[in-house]
Amino acid sequence: MIRSLATALLLSMFVTAMAAESDKVPFQVLPLPPTVGLPDRHDNFVIRSAQQWEIWANNLTAVDEPLPSIDFEHFTALIASAGYKEHGPVVVSFDSINDLGNVIRVHVTVSSPTTCPPQAVSGHYAAIALIPRTDKPIQFDSSSRDTACPYH
Repeated sequence: MIRSLATALLLSMFVTAMAAESDKVPFQVLPLPPTVGLPDRHDNFVIRSAQQWEIWANNLTAVDEPLPSIDFEHFTALIASAGYKEHGPVVVSFDSINDLGNVIRVHVTVSSPTTCPPQAVSGHYAAIALIPRTDKPIQFDSSSRDTACPYH
């Protein structure tokens, strides 16, 4: 009896832990043009309000194309920037976003192109993901994936 109770308790804790680890957060990706004047280094940004969005946009060194409109009453914007890449293009992709209970974990991959363009295209490469509005802390993890493109 005690053994089966202990097994049931352990199984219950395992299922609860797995549920907390696997809560996928739905997201929508918006691309940013490479002409946006982001910082030259790799950086990530979490923007939770229209005021923060305006401050972030005002700190860009160039905005040649309009930035997307975001409804901050419903969304939090996550921006993953690969920084300035002289030998682009690169693709910034959001692989997964998970709610771990006390933190939202975002995994991003920066990939060189699968087919090499005729010449390198320099720029600031980044993407935006919109998630349902949250005040939880956001943690970014990133990885790189290189191809055989000679100027990468």
